[in-house]
Amino acid sequence: MKRAKSAAAIAFLTVLGGCLLLVLGGAARVAMGYPTSTVSRYHPGEEGVTYTGVVAWFKQTCQAFCTTELPGQAALMECNAAVNRLAGKWIFESTEVVRLKNGHLASAGHMYYYRDPPDDRVTGFRDFVEQELGVPYLYVEAPCKLCAIDDQLPMGDMCNANEETDLLLARLKEAGVEVLDLRQSLHADGLDHYDSFFVTDHHWTVPTGLWAARTMAEELNERFDLAMDAGALAEERFTNRVWEDVFVGSWGRKVTLKFAQPEDFVLPVPNDPVRMRLTRYGESYEGGFEALYDESQITPQDFYTGNSYGALLRGDCGYIKVENLDRPDGPVVAVLRESFAGAAGPYLSLAAGELHLLDARYYDGSLKELLQEIQPDMVVSLLNVQCYVNAYFDMVR
Repeated sequence: MKRAKSAAAIAFLTVLGGCLLLVLGGAARVAMGYPTSTVSRYHPGEEGVTYTGVVAWFKQTCQAFCTTELPGQAALMECNAAVNRLAGKWIFESTEVVRLKNGHLASAGHMYYYRDPPDDRVTGFRDFVEQELGVPYLYVEAPCKLCAIDDQLPMGDMCNANEETDLLLARLKEAGVEVLDLRQSLHADGLDHYDSFFVTDHHWTVPTGLWAARTMAEELNERFDLAMDAGALAEERFTNRVWEDVFVGSWGRKVTLKFAQPEDFVLPVPNDPVRMRLTRYGESYEGGFEALYDESQITPQDFYTGNSYGALLRGDCGYIKVENLDRPDGPVVAVLRESFAGAAGPYLSLAAGELHLLDARYYDGSLKELLQEIQPDMVVSLLNVQCYVNAYFDMVR
């Protein structure tokens, strides 16, 4: 028994020592001028070489070589996933990923909106929109992966996102904020909740984004008489382009291809020609519907670093302007957004005259000043249930 324990201890220390040598060797290579994709050689600032500066650089470099730059990282992750799969586990170690009963991947965890209530921030932004801009405001709640009616979790009480969102929306309604809960709309229209999402990701699929854009356009017309061209988003006016087995979502990448299987990426494209112009970071893309996405990103060279979903609207950006050149006199709509707007945004722009997409996570300036420059006819927030609304609106200034 003692020999077995000693042998196991020696093996463990040998592996640990090898990993330490790899980390220190990687740090040394960077220090000698061999930068990697995530770390670079130490460059002192104006104050020159300092002890704290060197220590901070060394810490960041070692962290990188323990994670993103660790030799054989992908192989180690795949081995971990294979062990988890063989063990029949439904929660994956070192990740927040949970395998639902229906095979979809999701995340667990609890949210506590009312430790730092966001409803005052949302109503304050609503007041700015209505009083300063003089236009209506609609808070749109995008659903999360877990269905509020059938969460499919392997154990109960693992996630309270829907319950916390119910509280938030109730408080917003009490404060007179116009709310559209797409969780309810999805069920009212007879859509299957889980089929509306990628299996390996937290985002809804692009066809679901088309549905969401049509639902939003219809609501904007009905509630605010906005003259959105909702008819342009009728399902029969689109044909699906399909790229087979090209998409692995963020949760799929965490559990690796030893567990997750690549999915088809489906993009509804208009049957009739359209003329669009998308502008981001000062660069414009003008043409047909293809101007609204980067096709080169849809088929990734590497599943672990590529992201087909990032092709939509040509990727996340603090401010994107989309002009519908076929409807120059159409309504101007501004959307306070996060990543869920990637799937809905291209289609919502087909129903508007101009669509302005503002993401507080990436915009360095004042979104309120930008909105005053835009002078929209309508302002919408489109946020996912699991978006940390309080933190998001802390960035909206």
